This record gives sequence, C-alpha cells and structure tokens, in this order.
Amino acid sequence: MAQVSRLEEKFNPERPNSEPLYEDENAKCVRFYLKGGQSIRLHTSPSSVFITVLKGKLEFMVGDENTRETLSAGDAIFYLPNEPHGFVAIEDSVVQAVISPKPVRKKLTL
Repeated sequence: MAQVSRLEEKFNPERPNSEPLYEDENAKCVRFYLKGGQSIRLHTSPSSVFITVLKGKLEFMVGDENTRETLSAGDAIFYLPNEPHGFVAIEDSVVQAVISPKPVRKKLTL
C-alpha cells in the first residue's frame, strides 16, 4: 500500500538526525536532517546509494575527503557499492537516501 511522507524539519542542534521512512526486503529509505556545519563522516556501504537534496546546500564527498561536489535542493547524487561517501551541510539541509539492496546487519559473535 502506498505511504505518504511529508517533508518536516526535524533538526537536532547537537548532531545530524536521521529518520527511517521506509524499509522492505529490497531497499531502505532514510531522511537526514543537518544544521549548517553538521556532517555525515566519510563511510562506505555494500549497497548502491541514491541521495536527493530536498532542502538546503551540502558538499558531498566523492571517493575521499578532498573530492567534493556542491549540491542544492533538487539535485541528486548516486554512489556505487563500496564507494566512500559522506557530506557536510553548508546550510540547514534535508537529504533523502534510497539504499538498495537493503544492507544486512551482521550478527555479533561472542
């Protein structure tokens, strides 16, 4: 059944805020809220990641800390599996990430 997710501003002044919007066996959709200056550190994902800027302006890291692309509301960026990526908010921003296939959490072994 269709689900509607309206854009709300759920910023946290202390750190970036994330909100899972949708998840099934194939994909996951997450919305991130960042105040200007907040960031999501450089990391990798075993999945493809498609990010759309819904509000604001951010610098996206592409492959490493030094290669950056500035994107604004309406722009999008696509990362291949295991490609290092992250972003820094230049101003208060909201981005939405679609991750596919959905990452599988590894069980901890003791």
